[in-house]
Amino acid sequence: MNHTVIESDILIIGGGPAGSVAAAHLAQKGYSVSIVEKVPFPRFVIGESLLPRCNEILEDNNMLEAVDKHGFTVKNGACFERDGALEIFNFQENIGQRFGNSYQVKREEFDNLLLEQACGFGAQLYPETEITAFDPETTTAQAIDKEGNALTFKARFALDASGYGRVFPRLLDLDTPSELEIRSAVFTRVRHDIRPVDETEGYIYIYVHGDNEAWIWTIPFSDGVTSVGVVCTEAFYASFGLDNESFWDRIIASTPGAKERFEQAEKIVPVGKIDGYSANVKSMVGKNYCMAGNATEFLDPVFSSGVTLALESGNKAAQMIDRTLKGESVDWESEYVDYMMKGINVFREFVAAWYDGRLQEIFFAEGKPDKIKRSFSSVLGGYVWEDQNMFVRNPKIGIDAVITQLRG
Repeated sequence: MNHTVIESDILIIGGGPAGSVAAAHLAQKGYSVSIVEKVPFPRFVIGESLLPRCNEILEDNNMLEAVDKHGFTVKNGACFERDGALEIFNFQENIGQRFGNSYQVKREEFDNLLLEQACGFGAQLYPETEITAFDPETTTAQAIDKEGNALTFKARFALDASGYGRVFPRLLDLDTPSELEIRSAVFTRVRHDIRPVDETEGYIYIYVHGDNEAWIWTIPFSDGVTSVGVVCTEAFYASFGLDNESFWDRIIASTPGAKERFEQAEKIVPVGKIDGYSANVKSMVGKNYCMAGNATEFLDPVFSSGVTLALESGNKAAQMIDRTLKGESVDWESEYVDYMMKGINVFREFVAAWYDGRLQEIFFAEGKPDKIKRSFSSVLGGYVWEDQNMFVRNPKIGIDAVITQLRG
């Protein structure tokens, strides 16, 4: 077995969106960047619906043009359907944000595209390589490649963007339970669904099942394939006593809007299931390292916040690493952790309000003021750091105030 020592300015663990945007940012600044990725690319992962804020980050890092040219479905908004009532959010009807659309992407294509761009800017990729140990004091990581060779990575700073792999939380005992209720996602991809033929054709559709016991995501891709997933508590799933495919079939068939859309659809991949996807960490930063993306915290897929938070945190972490390595005074807690938690907490309150019914009461209410609708559209577009939006300044107070107003 060979042993190789690899030195670089920055070690990035994970080649997903957070790692790729951070690598692209730092490589363009002139740093030497090593990306270590355990899983062979391209690889399947759920979380396929982007938000307009993603476009802004990609543009700022000279990555949007390649995404534009790839031919992904343009996503101009989100539709929520419950008991035949439809609430449409057009992302262009916001409160002054820079982008009013984004994309529906097969993550195996999108993530691979971003990783290729990062390498094109100068980052060095070490594929199918697993980090087995990390020492924050020396910023040194031990790894094994696919041939079984030992590698030692030495860097000035390390970023864990390993997503569901959660490398630093595991190796450094940083995992902590999420405050969110444990839920499951049961999902597949289909062809021949009946898509809308109006302006909402490329929108993500969210169908509410029953009395909010579950909801269904519907994400259309440009090649005619559609991603469809059912999200519910584990207890609700278990109450049916069915296998994954039979459960998916039952929920789709008993949800009117989804039944109509998928009645003639053909599954093209086996129905899969992910349990307990929400996660959290004790700390996002430490000596000579930080974490970004799902390696820190993953909330819930209902508002498609996953890739947005990954790109936001990867981009912000890269900015902070740049300043740190230049010797500038950096307050990681306030400038990175508090910044990221501000956006995370907006989404967290929206997730809580979705499941307890407050948000749905607002969504499906008649006669909402245009300002409220536009403010919601901005949040749903991923703009969750801008204080001119009342639902960003204090999301709970904002949501509850609208509820009070609607109830008279």
